[in-house]
Amino acid sequence: MVSCAGLKQAPVPSADMAARSGKRLETLQHGHAVFLAQCTRCHEAKLPETISHKDWHLVVPGMAWNAGISKADEKAVLAYLLAAKQG
Repeated sequence: MVSCAGLKQAPVPSADMAARSGKRLETLQHGHAVFLAQCTRCHEAKLPETISHKDWHLVVPGMAWNAGISKADEKAVLAYLLAAKQG
């Protein structure tokens, strides 16, 4: 059996993450849920820290369009990814 203990996962939104980012916790939670549900449908999801702040602003709109998600979901995902990078 293979252990998953060493695998990193996308951080779960917290009150601290919301406070640091200035975003509502509910927004970050929604973005996290969309990220997990949509970004893994076609490829392995990238962890927030693996892509620069600037590049997330370029990647998310294109991937949101490819996935057919709403603008509101796109904004929530971007908010989550940028907040998770700050941690």
